[in-house]
Amino acid sequence: MTNYIAAAAAALLLGLAADDASAADGGVRYVQANAGSSLAFVFTQADAANTGHFKTFATELQYDEANPTQGSLLVRVMIASLETHDEERDGILKDADMLDSKSHPAATYVARSFARNAAGGLEAVGKLTLRGVSRDLRLPLTLKPTANGLELSGQTVIRRLDYGVGQGDWKSTTSVGDEVRVEYKVALVRAAE
Repeated sequence: MTNYIAAAAAALLLGLAADDASAADGGVRYVQANAGSSLAFVFTQADAANTGHFKTFATELQYDEANPTQGSLLVRVMIASLETHDEERDGILKDADMLDSKSHPAATYVARSFARNAAGGLEAVGKLTLRGVSRDLRLPLTLKPTANGLELSGQTVIRRLDYGVGQGDWKSTTSVGDEVRVEYKVALVRAAE
């Protein structure tokens, strides 16, 4: 199973790299490790916080420690891999009125540069494409050295309705809130030359 996930992640990254050949040059190229990464989301349903995660996603980072604002970040997330520990809710979230995993099987985040925020932290400057809608998104990044590469972590808040996630009755925020917090921790290793 782990080999299948690793192979799927590699294939996803290759496809994303082909889609975005303009990724920044220079620095060290890192790819997501086979284990130790998580991509979770927190949303409000019926006035209660609920959590979920994506089981299949792939990340590639180009990073120059000497020049941290030069780099790129590519992420591809397979929508059908979402899990909230409620089978019925998972089906609703993947359905056409919500994330529409059949018509839009992957969400992507593509950043071609990084910037310093007001607090001196690092942010990826890019676009999130979800459900076929692309919007600018600055993604906070914390990078920590590890024995095998880097750990990338952070969190951000997006509004689901900005991406059309919620059609028909689901446009209402009465039962499901608009804001979704995304939390990420990704183990990265140096890419093979």
